[in-house]
Amino acid sequence: MHLAINGMFWSQPTVGSGQYLRMLVHALPAVARNIRLTLLLPAYRAVTEPLPPDIQAVHVQTPFDGRSENLAKVWFEQVAVPLAAARLHADLLHVPYFAPPLVAPLPAVVTILDIIPLILPEYRGSTAVRLYVRLVARAARQTTQIIAISQHSAGDIIHHLGCCAARVTVTPLAAGAQFHPRDRACAEREVAARYGVTPPFVYYVGGLDARKNLATLVHAFARMRYAGGPPATLVIAGRAPGSDPRMFPDLDAMIASAGADSFVRRIDVPYEDAPLLYSAATVFAFPSRYEGFGLPPLEAMACGAPVIVADATSLPEVVGEAALRVPPDDTPGWITALWRVLADDTLRADLSRRGLERATCFRPERLARETLAVYERALNSGGCRIAHNDRTTSV
Repeated sequence: MHLAINGMFWSQPTVGSGQYLRMLVHALPAVARNIRLTLLLPAYRAVTEPLPPDIQAVHVQTPFDGRSENLAKVWFEQVAVPLAAARLHADLLHVPYFAPPLVAPLPAVVTILDIIPLILPEYRGSTAVRLYVRLVARAARQTTQIIAISQHSAGDIIHHLGCCAARVTVTPLAAGAQFHPRDRACAEREVAARYGVTPPFVYYVGGLDARKNLATLVHAFARMRYAGGPPATLVIAGRAPGSDPRMFPDLDAMIASAGADSFVRRIDVPYEDAPLLYSAATVFAFPSRYEGFGLPPLEAMACGAPVIVADATSLPEVVGEAALRVPPDDTPGWITALWRVLADDTLRADLSRRGLERATCFRPERLARETLAVYERALNSGGCRIAHNDRTTSV
């Protein structure tokens, strides 16, 4: 099978779409020797990450290169990629993020990590963004096969896009091989040396947008400390890619309003240091209200960190019974959970053990094999290409 893959996010390994793409490209050849991979890269973006030696890379140009990155992106996705795949005589096109072409001259698979702009109005943005979302939503309803990354996300896709359920398959994500336990004492020393953070500390890494619900975590942590809880630090890693206050609340103002300046630290963590921080953390906390999957809690469990997550959307599917789960907006519940885990060595050890065991359920090999099965269905699929759209969410 000759597989062409849209490589838009290849050089962005810290974002979800980039992580997924890289894992897929590395894992597929290990489980399918007869597969030939061609990565279609946008010519207007520099390739900053090395490519595997056995992968063919093709740089695809658009008429808008060097003129308008937004128009170049849309043309790349909708016109250049499907035409390039056809010219290369690919058997199948895989678009590993929510941007399938409306018209493709070959069978196509799209992985939809989430449909946040369709569910959360504040993420719909400008008129141009709304039109773009309408375009890719319509295209998704016509794509040969759709991959969702959680049962919850699959339900959202079927309900909000009006897609045929028979064309939607769940293939859960996996933590990369670099996410494994380090010696805790060594990890703690390295984190102290590089970041000035010493245990005990509660760790969060991820986006800083509103749905991540950091306000609940910050206020719960502050109230725990002021109530005489364990003398821990809350460490928050991440950057806000935008300045819209509806989407990106002012985190520094939030910390100040909670009176937490003296025991909350903000740090920037390069991707290669992620396993180190997880391994050194006393507890990892993830209060997000909405996730398509929730990779950071899985990575944290794979590194042996005790985990607390929001009991919402896809997160219960990821952690199972291996983490404490608290409703996302239950501040007293978060206070109790943080206090319990920080104060109880036995509970932390139990959560760490259960998390490591749970993480073994999510392997790159499983992701690759289940994705290959979707490819086979796409190549052999018949009807049910377009579903009735009486329940499609408007944007």
